[in-house]
Amino acid sequence: MNPRTSTTGSPRRTAAIGVVAVTLTVGATGVAYALATDDRPAAEITAGHAAPQAPADDDALATDDPTAADVVAGPDEYTQERADAFWDAGYYMEDADALAALWHIDLVEAKGRAGQLLLDGQPVPIAPGSSLDLTDPDTIAQLQLVAFWDAGYTGDDGATLAALWNVDVIDAKATAGQMLRDGQPLPIGPSGTPVS
Repeated sequence: MNPRTSTTGSPRRTAAIGVVAVTLTVGATGVAYALATDDRPAAEITAGHAAPQAPADDDALATDDPTAADVVAGPDEYTQERADAFWDAGYYMEDADALAALWHIDLVEAKGRAGQLLLDGQPVPIAPGSSLDLTDPDTIAQLQLVAFWDAGYTGDDGATLAALWNVDVIDAKATAGQMLRDGQPLPIGPSGTPVS
């Protein structure tokens, strides 16, 4: 066996040292982040002991504090019931984005928290639809189509209206949706079942 004369070591050894260095750096960064974002004493965090949680205060939900929803639902508590409560109340994705920004949480958790507030009969700090930009043509087009479909109209109804008004199907659906939003009757009834 020939002795190595190089002082740099083998490529495998260099790669292994690099992996260890990166792992230590990532681990140290994670601990530093945990220490910086956690209100508990450092000894408690590093020892792995959780601080006792104060019981949920029902009065906290009645305040105007946007973080009051923290006691209502966590990130792993997004359920279909909460999602249905959120959407059924007339909220839009833009409202969920605004709530996520207000509460400094992700989108799914924001919908879950808002849904739980609604189920509990508590106010949500953002009203349904209040985050929509009603000057944006794309938003208006989206609302028109939602009104068309929610009223129980179908693709075939759109084709019938297009033939009746001598326009293309997309324009017919948009016009019909705007008429429905304005409370005007359409010349034909819906073929489908309206969303209640």
